Amino acid sequence: MRAVLTLAVIAALPVVTAAQLPRPSDLSGIVRTLPSLDRFMKNRPLETTFDNTLGQVKLLDRLDIKRQPGDMKRLARTSNGAFVLQPGLWEGEFESYCLRTATWSPGAGDGYLWAPIKGSRAGAIATILRTSVRHPNIPRGDIQMLLWAILSKTRVSEMPPKLQAAARALLPAAEVNAIDVNGIQAMEIADRTRLFRGVTGPIKQALEVESDLRYEFSKANANYEQIEKIAVLSGAPPAQNRNAIRRGQWSPHPGGYFIRYFPDSFANLKVQVLKPAPVRVERDQLNRIISIEDSQGRIETTYNDAVAPRPHPTNKRLKAYRFKTIRITRRGANGAIEAKEYRDQGYTFHQSRPRRRGVVAMLVDGVREAVTFVTGTPLEARQDFGAWAERAERAQELYEDAETLRDHYEEATTTGDASSVDDAADMGHYRDGVIVVVIGDTSERVNWIAEMQERFQNMLEHAISVLETLPGGDAYDPGGGVAVPSHGGQTLGGSGRFR
Repeated sequence: MRAVLTLAVIAALPVVTAAQLPRPSDLSGIVRTLPSLDRFMKNRPLETTFDNTLGQVKLLDRLDIKRQPGDMKRLARTSNGAFVLQPGLWEGEFESYCLRTATWSPGAGDGYLWAPIKGSRAGAIATILRTSVRHPNIPRGDIQMLLWAILSKTRVSEMPPKLQAAARALLPAAEVNAIDVNGIQAMEIADRTRLFRGVTGPIKQALEVESDLRYEFSKANANYEQIEKIAVLSGAPPAQNRNAIRRGQWSPHPGGYFIRYFPDSFANLKVQVLKPAPVRVERDQLNRIISIEDSQGRIETTYNDAVAPRPHPTNKRLKAYRFKTIRITRRGANGAIEAKEYRDQGYTFHQSRPRRRGVVAMLVDGVREAVTFVTGTPLEARQDFGAWAERAERAQELYEDAETLRDHYEEATTTGDASSVDDAADMGHYRDGVIVVVIGDTSERVNWIAEMQERFQNMLEHAISVLETLPGGDAYDPGGGVAVPSHGGQTLGGSGRFR
């Protein structure tokens, strides 16, 4: 049992490759030889690893969202410091903290994904991240040292006076007492050498770093610069430890939104949060979209069923249907409804299948129809099924992307409607359609197209949130999770304190 506990916490230690890890039999022997070592290995203060992330949202990454984000300073905040989100893209730059010792600081291109806080001191870590905004008088360096002290299992009673004061200001008395009860006393070098004699490699390095930190924190005049030199590895990480997540990749958040990170260092973290706006979609008996509505306006289409649909040249499930009318409405500057209407121009591909029910199917069907609607506008098709070869090729690409995504979602743990993934597939197809629409238009028409582009983007974001089965939510809580890279670089904790 003791060997099992030891194995369970290896992932929480600094990154090691499979080849570097001791075999289970070796670990069992270590614990039997040094029974007190078990206390160092189990009940890690923070056990969150990359395996705890909710994955990437590649559909959003492909959208390449570049619109100007709103400033999170404009958002209202709850009593615990969470931000009350409104629909849209929001950004803030915050103080952040290193939550994994003996690791390398984030590089310029490193990407991070959101993960929940797990471990024996998860509550204390989350509380510090959450409540630091209410204590601007406590320097960031003191908060970082307090977190490093907790991660190294230093007892609060043995910390320098300023860190004891910070702990009592930021944490409830019960957490302070728990840290003391479960802490480990600082050891002399000779005692540590005897205890760790049977441990080798990265695990020994991690244990020694924690022991060095406990020793430094036992000094009344503990110095931040000296502590940082121990906690943070210098230089570049070896190839096997380099981060495989691209900077700025989106990850889902169980609070009902998407989040991505842009760290400058472990001390400064830019966060972007995307809360999709709701969209309403209506379909006809053939599952073709007849209206798309959001807060900006409405798009309505009817189809010319007097003209037989044209089958795709290679894919029997794809057919092209001609539009009879396209009506686009929006609210003008004075609140009055403005509308544009087009007749007997353009067409859209549609993937035939039995009618599906439910919100997911309806919303995500809207994505596909919106994407193909844009590519079927009058400027591209002045005659029956214009630009057919090019449109057919793009439609097939959409279909193939859908099949790949469907396979992915069938293997994932999401409870979303995997069969509808294809409806949100080819975002490049969407962008191509918008470019075609804009070419040759008047400036007034370009303004309409710009609004349509934003409207479709909002709809795609909302459909993706449905695919990811995100629950409804309206608050971003900085203490509700951490940012984790692949291959075990520094775990980052973002606070609610702006830079």
